[in-house]
Amino acid sequence: MQKKLVVLFFIILLAFLGLSVKLFLITRDNGDTYKKQVLSQQQYDSVTLPYKRGDIRDANGTLLATSEKVYNLILDVKSLLKEKDYLEPTLQALEQNFELDDAQLRAYIQGNPASQYKILLKQLTYDQIKNFQALQDDPAKGKNIQGVWFEDQYKRYYPNNKLACDVVGFTTADNIGTYGLEEYYNDVLNGTNGREYGYLNDSSTLERTVKPAVDGDTIVTTID
Repeated sequence: MQKKLVVLFFIILLAFLGLSVKLFLITRDNGDTYKKQVLSQQQYDSVTLPYKRGDIRDANGTLLATSEKVYNLILDVKSLLKEKDYLEPTLQALEQNFELDDAQLRAYIQGNPASQYKILLKQLTYDQIKNFQALQDDPAKGKNIQGVWFEDQYKRYYPNNKLACDVVGFTTADNIGTYGLEEYYNDVLNGTNGREYGYLNDSSTLERTVKPAVDGDTIVTTID
């Protein structure tokens, strides 16, 4: 029995040894090929491109309901902590341009070093973000402002406030009409989100593909 166990042990050992040699040879001779095949199937930096909900106009073309682009302020802690020179300039730029609690922000960064998506502020206007974007684009200062980006969204806006609100209706934050024309023509007014994503091709080169969003249709009513 002992002899049989010894023979079985050596057979298993030889099998593992042979497998290890085979894996080494595959890695040595074809490692780059397999690596490119795997990487070429992965997606990177996938971003949703929101559609714009269609307008509602009266018989004279006056806007009764429209959508304005707004921006969410996003923090990518993992990117922010890639280099030690990024943290302080980025936090300083955020403090100068937005009403953020520095202590809370530092606590979140310290406690979530792997976080890549944290919404800091929602539905900012272009006027509220343009100064920060100018800092990011500055050749001298912008190189150390990292880990912060803006996510596009649309906010429903009614230029005439409550005028004809019982007829026009309103929407939720998810572009779902819940009353009036907004609800009845919800499928017509809504569009389809687009997508932008990067991927590595067979040469391990990062390429980007954009599928543009399809905006919703505008409706013209008989309201005068």
